[in-house]
Amino acid sequence: MKKVFLLLVLLFSIATLSGCNQAGSLQGVKSIKKEDIFNQKEDKYYIYFHRLDCEDCEASAPYVIQYAHMLKDYKGCAGKRKIYAVLLYTEEEKPGEEVYIYRKYTGEDGQGTDGNYYVNGVTDWRDLYIATTSSLIAINTEGGVKTARYSAQGWESVRDKLNAQLGSCHLK
Repeated sequence: MKKVFLLLVLLFSIATLSGCNQAGSLQGVKSIKKEDIFNQKEDKYYIYFHRLDCEDCEASAPYVIQYAHMLKDYKGCAGKRKIYAVLLYTEEEKPGEEVYIYRKYTGEDGQGTDGNYYVNGVTDWRDLYIATTSSLIAINTEGGVKTARYSAQGWESVRDKLNAQLGSCHLK
């Protein structure tokens, strides 16, 4: 009986530890693959883009984590947009990917504060251009199709967008 108990404790410990130190994970924020950006069950949600060793991402991460926790901890916030995180890589960092969405857009109808994003109206992850991190896009279901819209770039803008979305829900 003691052996079975020790085995269960050991297995539980291994499972717990293996989930704690995943590179780029944010506590309480579900990380998804770029291929799943448009595959979430909600009709409206945010996608937060970040990278490893990114000072701006490190500055915005506490606000993203706080936002996710507010949705869980306060009943008045339950109807707000859920947030998912996508860790982005360059070709040098992760060679062999089919498409890298961490790239600059150089067309005439770019979005973002510098026009280097291409997000608005996009319905397929392969067509996204995410120029910098930290970044935030909103996914909305329009006519049964999930469509992206640019929301914010830079930690201060991400923070402000998430705070505006929360409003006073935590006071209710």
